[in-house]
Amino acid sequence: MKNSKKALLIGLGATAAIAAIAAALAYEEEAVDKIGSYLNRQRMKNFVKDHLKGSQKFLKAIEDLTDDEIDGFLRVVDRAGDWKESAMDLFSDFKDKAGDVKDSVGDKLHR
Repeated sequence: MKNSKKALLIGLGATAAIAAIAAALAYEEEAVDKIGSYLNRQRMKNFVKDHLKGSQKFLKAIEDLTDDEIDGFLRVVDRAGDWKESAMDLFSDFKDKAGDVKDSVGDKLHR
């Protein structure tokens, strides 16, 4: 077999392998996206169950929402949770500092 035919066959084989790998990766990415969408939808349902007393109307409405709408809602919930956590940390720090000042003033008065 001539070298040019070997090179052609090797090139075609490599191209086919690359195409197969690309197709597999595209399928895997699509599967990951579907799983992520499902998990986000379940997260939103859990939020409704925990914070809105499991309203059946809300739970049914979630099924009609697009993935982008669910993502937007979850971003808002996550930001609100971050804000709440930050506020609680701030109040805890304030409480600690107030206790330190109280102890310091108490020490100075007892001298």
